[in-house]
Amino acid sequence: MKILFIDADGTLLHHEGFIPESALRACQKAQKNGHKICLCTGRQRIEVYGDMLKLDYDGLITGSGACVEVRGNILEEKSFSIDQIRFLIDYLNRHQINALYEMNDGLAGTKNTQVAIQKLVQKYCGHLSGQDYEKHGLVQVLHNLKIYENIEQLPVNKISFLESGRSYQQVEEDLQNYFDCVPSTFEPFGNQSGEISEKNITKAHGMDTLLAYYNATPEDAIAIGDGFNDLCMFEKAKISVAMGNADPKVKEKADMVTDDLLHDGVFNAFKELHLI
Repeated sequence: MKILFIDADGTLLHHEGFIPESALRACQKAQKNGHKICLCTGRQRIEVYGDMLKLDYDGLITGSGACVEVRGNILEEKSFSIDQIRFLIDYLNRHQINALYEMNDGLAGTKNTQVAIQKLVQKYCGHLSGQDYEKHGLVQVLHNLKIYENIEQLPVNKISFLESGRSYQQVEEDLQNYFDCVPSTFEPFGNQSGEISEKNITKAHGMDTLLAYYNATPEDAIAIGDGFNDLCMFEKAKISVAMGNADPKVKEKADMVTDDLLHDGVFNAFKELHLI
């Protein structure tokens, strides 16, 4: 039995909200062959919707490791301390960086962030209609986003910041002594967007929790991803697979590189690894 840890955006799920049919078939067949399929995503639990619900996961790691569950049973849940979130709110506001303050059951933000997301929806989704419009990741972000005046009182476990006048590299340099920063894997947020997490909240930590639950070890683990927040998964798992659409620096860290998301990347990786 292998435990497969699969990233969502850019790996299993296209940002327009669909999972390729071949990827669905691959995951379902692997489960029939006795393997475990675990979604390991930076998304929050509330953001696992639409096509992502077509799979019956054996485990969920959301918020980049902040929440770990098995079929509704929460194994672990973490969040920033109030001092940490106050520090981050002050930093982001001071530099006029729009951000989503993420919780397991919702997304919080300022009015400015809401306006910024609305503009992105117009840019990326204005040509869509019906189900295609509703399934798009940006539209779902806008639906889930709520404006709060007391964000520091909320159980925030991760922050996604949008592209701004401050580069990703500047933000990372400013925060790296206290927090983990990785480039965002959600393309519409912009090339200079990113994610901020507590140093001990990672996808790899979530993997440890699920491996222990299934009495398995990293030797039984296979990690598949495309982003920088997947590198900790690659380090933890016995076998790591980068998608063809991954950043070249991510591909360099993987044991193997499959095809991209739209060209049966997940299916072809499963086949090459003899999982299906």
